[in-house]
Amino acid sequence: MNAPPTLLSRVADHQYWMSRQIERAENLARLVRVSEEMLLDDETLGSGPAQEEYWTPVLRATAMESSFRALHPSPGRGDAARFLTLDPRNPDSILSCVRQARENARSVRDKISDEMWSELNALHMLVGSQEGIDLLARSPHAFYERVIGSSMMFDGITEATLTRDEGWNFLRLGRLLERGDMTSRFLDIRFGDDPDDARASLRWGAILRACSAHASYRRLYGGEIAVANVVDLLVFSNEFPRSVRHCLRRADQVLHDISGTATGRYSNACEKITGALLARLSFSGPAEVMSRGLHDYIDELQVQLNAAGQAVFETYVLLPGEVDRRFGRLGSGDQASQWHREQQQQQQQ
Repeated sequence: MNAPPTLLSRVADHQYWMSRQIERAENLARLVRVSEEMLLDDETLGSGPAQEEYWTPVLRATAMESSFRALHPSPGRGDAARFLTLDPRNPDSILSCVRQARENARSVRDKISDEMWSELNALHMLVGSQEGIDLLARSPHAFYERVIGSSMMFDGITEATLTRDEGWNFLRLGRLLERGDMTSRFLDIRFGDDPDDARASLRWGAILRACSAHASYRRLYGGEIAVANVVDLLVFSNEFPRSVRHCLRRADQVLHDISGTATGRYSNACEKITGALLARLSFSGPAEVMSRGLHDYIDELQVQLNAAGQAVFETYVLLPGEVDRRFGRLGSGDQASQWHREQQQQQQQ
């Protein structure tokens, strides 16, 4: 199933990032929606933390705290939610992700179906319009539901209308790696050590709702929420579609479909990284996570997920001749990553 490098370099990059950006927008909508609900519940009970104290863990888990502080040194009520949702100055806001996804889709318009383009265009018009601003102000829940529903519709349309070729595989790969990464970030949202077990249970329940995992959790573990069981479902489950392990297993299969390499072997760095990480998840469990510490475990997991994404870029997008010409044979991964970000930003101009 190997394709000419020029095809993989140009088309795969756009399709890969289109799906990652749509998935990122969806997950941010899930996160902000449930965070707003949690904050409202706490404030209604009269025991909620200050706005800044509450949103700091969310911004930190999504790696947006420093850029938020630069724009809002003295943040007020609602600044964090707006920054994550419709702030064009935030390159990872829902608005920015949808804009970038549409621009990538436009670049490969002949490689996607008309229905995919229509759905993405409708979402783009919503988040960039006065209608979207008004809906967010009037009913934040309805706004985030629209974003989540549109992303899921786009995924379903892609499944039903797109030819199973290299572009299809890169679309799936982008969505799977992004979904696994965001699920891990949801688990890394910490609101401080709360001695109130009931309140901690409510917050872990909110994380499950953000991942559409609450019903699955109840079927598997009953009504009482335990951190170890949440970790088991969202990190180690082989069946739950948003778990880190499930996403990595499917991403590993896609990578082997792309290269034509037999399962169990590897022909490039991205297959090696995902295979090693999948093996680690397959032979560990919640007990190891809890003994080591959830934050430390998730931190290391995210480093490996980022390495997998970087390896995909260097293997299939940044051609060897381009690496040598731009960075020399000792060019670092950070330099290559910076060059890639610049290429994506240029698409928006």
